[in-house]
Amino acid sequence: MPTKKPDTVESTPPIRGALTLEGLQEENDFYRGKGGISEENRAYGFKPAFYDMETGTSYASQFANGHEAPMHVMDGLPDDVVLTRHIDGKVAAVRPGIISGFVQRGHFYTREQAALATAQLRDRTQMLSNPHQHNKLLAAWEKFLVDEEYPGDFIRPVVGDSWRRCYQSQIDPELQYAPIISDSDQLEQRRVLQADLLKAANPIMQRASQILFRTDSLILLADAEGLILDVKADERVLSQATDINLVEGGVWDEKTAGTNAIGTALAAAEPVQLYGAEHFCAGIKHWTCSADVIRDPHDGRVLGAVDLSGLTETYQSNALDFAIMAARLIESNLAKDYFRSRQEVIEATRTMFMGWKTEGLLAFDRRGRLVRANQHAHQTLKLLGADLVLSPQCRLPALDLELPLAMANAPVWLEKQLLLPIERQHERVGTLVVLSAQH
Repeated sequence: MPTKKPDTVESTPPIRGALTLEGLQEENDFYRGKGGISEENRAYGFKPAFYDMETGTSYASQFANGHEAPMHVMDGLPDDVVLTRHIDGKVAAVRPGIISGFVQRGHFYTREQAALATAQLRDRTQMLSNPHQHNKLLAAWEKFLVDEEYPGDFIRPVVGDSWRRCYQSQIDPELQYAPIISDSDQLEQRRVLQADLLKAANPIMQRASQILFRTDSLILLADAEGLILDVKADERVLSQATDINLVEGGVWDEKTAGTNAIGTALAAAEPVQLYGAEHFCAGIKHWTCSADVIRDPHDGRVLGAVDLSGLTETYQSNALDFAIMAARLIESNLAKDYFRSRQEVIEATRTMFMGWKTEGLLAFDRRGRLVRANQHAHQTLKLLGADLVLSPQCRLPALDLELPLAMANAPVWLEKQLLLPIERQHERVGTLVVLSAQH
């Protein structure tokens, strides 16, 4: 049996407060090797910069003489954000709310967002299936069901790990098809909750359907729970897919349908290609599928997956490239909407932040993502005992305007604060939280 991958100890990013030279070095040490430092993401068009949470302004990293710096340098920041300087004039610390990150195409990315955007793919030899091993894989699967053992020389880690999860979850290996949500109202409710994902994916899915017309493949979009939200294919292929519920409403998370590209990609949070016998359940072993996860550009959480599937005789190694490309295009559309929402809040709250001089202010977009925070907010949140890190990656689900009854799960400190709608051109684009510790 192959050796299990060792457990790793996750380190945590430095705690944000007043940014100092030492803090910058700690951030560099943490993000080194992850794509969150200049030398690792410069080739992708990322330039070191700083973001002011109070004004929503981005500042390019510059030396004291105003020349562009190739790494994070605080000496070129404006005086009104500087807290202290060394005796030689170099900036030692800037006020809370100044975040280090990068600018690409006019948009600010935190270090973590830049790291996610530049993440490198794994070794492709471990990502692709080998159809020539179908019979050996089938024999290994049969042996695994008997004693949880199999030859470890050709079972890819992503497959072996998934089989073990399925075995431990007591998935029926003779399962012939995935379950399906047949209640149209329930399915529509789930689709409404994923309106942003569906909107971002729609042009990609439409274009893919034109490319795949009269082929034996389907392209599918699933949410983070493996529920298929949308399918594009010609009627003949859809008819075959219906036999295993590989259609809209089908539930393909790994704990429900066993090893499959959608569910296993979601479980492993990485691109996955599976061929025939690599699937855990018998009814799916005549299919081949390739999928990649779709991540939220705001905080990197997995929102869903895009999958390309067909019968085993339709196998093509470049199907995984197709799925990966589709996922990146969907993420690009999500990013455009994300940055548009951020800019709408910045513009709609300019007078608010100028007019409220003595209160702590937090400005969130319509999905509960923090865009702006003034200086009073830092101290007031401490007095309230609120566990909230004020950065562009902060999210308060209770302020998500798209989630029904979101405020029912609001943190206690938020329930006592004044919440005002942020509107732009007569449309609500977010929520302003006016903080007060006097309650």
